[in-house]
Amino acid sequence: MRILVLLLNVSFMFLIAGTLLADKPGVMYDAPFPVTPKLDGNFNDWSAKTVWHKVTSKMGWSNPTNDADGSLEFACVADLTYLYVAIKIWDDLKVVGENTGGDVWQDDSVEIYIDGGNEKAGAYDANDAQITIGRDNVGGDVNNPKMGGSGPRTGIKAAVVDTATGWALEAAIPLANHGIKAAVGKVIGFNIQLNDDDDKGGRDHKLAWSSVELAAGEGSWNNPKMFAELQFVAAPTAVSSTGKLIKTWASLKQ
Repeated sequence: MRILVLLLNVSFMFLIAGTLLADKPGVMYDAPFPVTPKLDGNFNDWSAKTVWHKVTSKMGWSNPTNDADGSLEFACVADLTYLYVAIKIWDDLKVVGENTGGDVWQDDSVEIYIDGGNEKAGAYDANDAQITIGRDNVGGDVNNPKMGGSGPRTGIKAAVVDTATGWALEAAIPLANHGIKAAVGKVIGFNIQLNDDDDKGGRDHKLAWSSVELAAGEGSWNNPKMFAELQFVAAPTAVSSTGKLIKTWASLKQ
């Protein structure tokens, strides 16, 4: 089968086994479906299934000094029950424990934003959520993580671990919380943010993935118009015309 690859600036589109992919950092994330990773803080089962988007130290407000001071990369996959989000955070000064619950955004934490209907309304409705997961969950209960934010958060799971260069997490977010029926081509509103505290006071740095928010100013916490988008796509494989060799998404990217 022929594979058509179109490359334009930093965006890339693949026609793989009849599936059109339109992944573009800050605009659209293509989440392979159906894929079910294990929530254990180990990313070995992610690399061959999806791509990672980078959020650098320059993508936000009150920026960190460099990527080692504050940055992240993330990946997403989904099955019929959950959207899975993996996030690797680079942070040279890890702070935890000062703020909990609704104020965990003041410490080292990530925020996952979902608009299940992708209505892009100016205020949150029943299918919108801000899900804030802090580094205070390192070593905690995967099935009952501590969270802040707003909107539906029932049944969320998260494995949070420390790493040599910062910390990381894998989260499973129930699609039913947001009225989402996963199917190839389904598009939802989506964004990722990083909160970084370096001095054990309030939050020092704030980073975001959505290009809309980066252009308009920070505001995803109360305005879904600031979100970018995520699309469910067929878990990608490519079949060569000789030998019917199955190639993973990762190998196509190299």
